[in-house]
Amino acid sequence: MPNWDGDVWLLLVSRGLRSVAGGALGVVTGLYLYYYLHLSLTEVGIFFGVGAFTAPLLSLLFGRLGDKYSRKAVLLLTLAFLPIATAMLLITRYYPLLLLAAALGGFGTAGALASGSVGAVAAPVQTAILADKTEGMDRSVVYAIFNLVSGIASAIGALLANLSYLETFYMALALSAVSLFIVLPIREEHKPRRRINNDPNGDSKAVTQQVRRDLTYIKRFAIVGALNGTAQGLVTPFLPIIFRMVLHVSNGVVGDIFFIGGLAAALTSLTAPVLSRMFGLRDAIVIPRIISTIALILIPFSTTLYLAVTTYVVYVMFRVSSLAPQQALMMELVGRGSRSTVSGVNQASRLLPSATATTAAGPMLDYLPLPVPFAIAFAVNIANIVLYRKFFPNPRPTRGGVTVID
Repeated sequence: MPNWDGDVWLLLVSRGLRSVAGGALGVVTGLYLYYYLHLSLTEVGIFFGVGAFTAPLLSLLFGRLGDKYSRKAVLLLTLAFLPIATAMLLITRYYPLLLLAAALGGFGTAGALASGSVGAVAAPVQTAILADKTEGMDRSVVYAIFNLVSGIASAIGALLANLSYLETFYMALALSAVSLFIVLPIREEHKPRRRINNDPNGDSKAVTQQVRRDLTYIKRFAIVGALNGTAQGLVTPFLPIIFRMVLHVSNGVVGDIFFIGGLAAALTSLTAPVLSRMFGLRDAIVIPRIISTIALILIPFSTTLYLAVTTYVVYVMFRVSSLAPQQALMMELVGRGSRSTVSGVNQASRLLPSATATTAAGPMLDYLPLPVPFAIAFAVNIANIVLYRKFFPNPRPTRGGVTVID
């Protein structure tokens, strides 16, 4: 067993429980809106779009507050949003209140199993807290294990689609609520400091250089995040509906597809530390995304269950395997005082374009051929991959936690 601080284990358990809830909601929410409440795909797209528009703004706000004030307090607040939103889905059919639930829960972003996300608004500060508690360690290993647990938990959550809609929502509500209470005992590691302009030890120049370097990388992560969000927003929230429409299968079969994909993605995430040491953190992001992008464009042409499972599994497993190196790369390239901020900016820059793309994808799926949003997502992913190669160095972590910049 890893020799981790007890707080890291609490964060891992919390993330696992929340991921079970997220995996269930990622499969069921769209199906519930479309088949049970009989909303149109355009209305479903607006629902997901509202969640995706609100999540980045709150991510940016709470990411900054996590650096400026208490990261633990911000984490507890943001973890409360998902159970509140799930409860709202249980008690109302009124569309404006459903949109409010989408805003709080980040449905279409955090709720999408294929996105590999751990909780929209909660993700930036959670990533920063984990980085604070793993100083001197190979973070690609830490994040890979967290993504493994999250992926397996999400896959298990997808199986809850075999239950009724209400039973699934009740389970998601209970699990997301418990994930909040589990992190109550964690200790605050981050102590915000005032920035000193006139340093008596003559270090003000070094501080200024660090700030400029951080700002440069924050801007670059914002750009690649925007492209990534656009590509994901066009297709990811609608995948359960697309599989059911194209394959003519039940909710349970759709859940089984996501279970298989989630389980494969979770196991593949264990390759992240190996790939990071072999190719460097940047290229451990680029190489899996090339493979997942190729699989993505094949999904709308997978008209049999076997092909659908194969293309989806390849897509999601290689997409998720790039998440741990991406998180580690952000934490390595910026200073400790900017970690929550850069994670929040990346999250916000990803989700705002994702919201626009998701809102536009609803009418596309209603009125245009199915491959259209997938083709656009394919082109945007190619641009994202090119910019990763252009924008970032390629640090290589070692087993002892020391990082070497190529």
